[in-house]
Amino acid sequence: MGTILFVIISSAGVNSLLMPPSPIGVTTSFAIARGGEAIFYNPANFEAENNFKLWCFYNRFYVSMQSVSLSLSKKIKSIDFGLAVVNFDYGDIEWHPGYPTEDSLMNYSANDLSIILCGSANISSKGRVGLNLKYIYENIYVYSDYTFAFDLSLSYIDSKFGISFGAADFGSRITINNEEVNLPARLNFGGFYKLKKLVGSVDVHYLVNNDALDFGLGINFPIHKFVVLNAALNYCESFYPGFGLAINQGRFGIKYGGAFYPEGLGMINTIGIGLGF
Repeated sequence: MGTILFVIISSAGVNSLLMPPSPIGVTTSFAIARGGEAIFYNPANFEAENNFKLWCFYNRFYVSMQSVSLSLSKKIKSIDFGLAVVNFDYGDIEWHPGYPTEDSLMNYSANDLSIILCGSANISSKGRVGLNLKYIYENIYVYSDYTFAFDLSLSYIDSKFGISFGAADFGSRITINNEEVNLPARLNFGGFYKLKKLVGSVDVHYLVNNDALDFGLGINFPIHKFVVLNAALNYCESFYPGFGLAINQGRFGIKYGGAFYPEGLGMINTIGIGLGF
């Protein structure tokens, strides 16, 4: 059983932190995420409003995996504060014994919970810094553990372009069934450039523990005063497309994102509703 659990942890467990908790996550999220969504991806790009803003997201992944995410934000004086929660559910997982047998299969559950406290502020007229402090809890079968991590990012945003650098999910290891596993720590770069109404963007992510690169190229374009379409070509072991729609009108907003995940695993669908009060 320990071997099976370790495979699950290594291939999917804490790596749920790499799965998109909101619609912008299927595109170039580090470069272009704003508002409550930026808490999940790039805290330096997170800017709150004077009023409270609540976003609720439902994310459906391949097989039976799904997650629910919330973000709450408010500006207090010169600092933008945010609180976010992500509950990732792996659904029912079948356990196949590691030896030939006619024994019936056993189903068990697994889930990850992340609680994020975010703060960001201007450090110059065009520069910003953002910090996330994270509590991460994981439960697989009857085993569980928790750890703490942080995200740190810096951004420079002009009227025409912007760039960001950051580090995400750096923290102590998590231990499940006596197996220690690193969090999926990564170094991030993102940038965008505005050409009239179009916005081109790029994300590059270096996964520290895997010594691997993921990246994405995206484009955003408004089709109405309150409606923006976005699309991206992403690479994570293989290429796959992502696309989305955002409607923002005053204190109310709706967002959708979708992606055809590689390796024939199916489609990701994620939707969110935002409300200011």
